[in-house]
Amino acid sequence: MLKNYMEILVDEVYSEVKDKYEICKYEEYIDDIKSIALNNLPPVYFLSNVSEGEKKAFLLDRQRKITVLAKITEAVEIVSKKCKHDKKTRENM
Repeated sequence: MLKNYMEILVDEVYSEVKDKYEICKYEEYIDDIKSIALNNLPPVYFLSNVSEGEKKAFLLDRQRKITVLAKITEAVEIVSKKCKHDKKTRENM
């Protein structure tokens, strides 16, 4: 089965930092954040002959995690505007 390791990394980094952001916790917003981040990062697939150690090293690479965190932060800024707009709409109802 094919796995996009960048998607795994985005999930891991988001899980580590999600409580630091003040944003709606609706599942659709979380998916939006991850989607925006992933669309701005390259997909990463490994060949069948790559060891589990190399895959783990990819996921643990400090600089890569920083890059993913930056993309998640950008995505949070975009989605938080949508969240605030939706909250105002609900309050006016």
